[in-house]
Amino acid sequence: MIRLSTPQTSALPQEIHHFNELACTLGTESFPKALLGCLGPWVDCQHFSVLRMAGERPRLLAVGTRHQDTGVVLSCGQAYIERYYCHDPLFEPLRAAPGRIGHLLAQDIRFMPYREAIYPRHGISERLSSVYLDEQERPVLFSLYRHRDQGFFTDRELQMCEALNPALLQLLRGHLALIGLNRAADYRQQLLQHCSGLTKQELEVCSRLLRGMNHAGIAADLGIKESTVKTYRNRAFERLGINFRSQLFALLKTMG
Repeated sequence: MIRLSTPQTSALPQEIHHFNELACTLGTESFPKALLGCLGPWVDCQHFSVLRMAGERPRLLAVGTRHQDTGVVLSCGQAYIERYYCHDPLFEPLRAAPGRIGHLLAQDIRFMPYREAIYPRHGISERLSSVYLDEQERPVLFSLYRHRDQGFFTDRELQMCEALNPALLQLLRGHLALIGLNRAADYRQQLLQHCSGLTKQELEVCSRLLRGMNHAGIAADLGIKESTVKTYRNRAFERLGINFRSQLFALLKTMG
């Protein structure tokens, strides 16, 4: 007998209900708030940040906050990216051991300009971080921040963060991938509006170039040779009347 039923989320245990809500927000603007809300019963923190630590300097991929001053996490993230990432004592050990948890107190930072600009100035007392490698083997740094008025992380919170970390990293990976797919769809639509003659393969290559992927990564993602990626790129650029990737980004801005 075939039976259809309506999901009854109210029947879930409370701790599972939080993860259920979080999973339903993947790829949406609600994810950052849901992530902090989900963690709250086990690891109480004010902010989180996700940075891709590759290229000339890191790139901020996602942030979330429950603090009354919502600009704090962005201000700290920008300062870290522009001036202080090379003084972070936690990143290199984590990059050497992806998936491990690193714990840092503000007083552990020896480079005083970095410590003062991000931690005491904003009332941040400590940080928990972990690294995973993305599809192009680039390190992605995930960090949770604690404020002085919350006290220090308890042993129980540290243990729970270690236990939850594998699932959290996978959720972040999925969230960022969905954001990328949504952006790629927007890029394809904008490019088609500008040049309707672009083929499906040319659109797929250009949308991935706009997402920051390199030729090798695009080839692996599409299951084609790197030389074929360059062929599609060259054909697309010819149709668009451009010669370089930087011009592709500039073109997208004019279309926006």
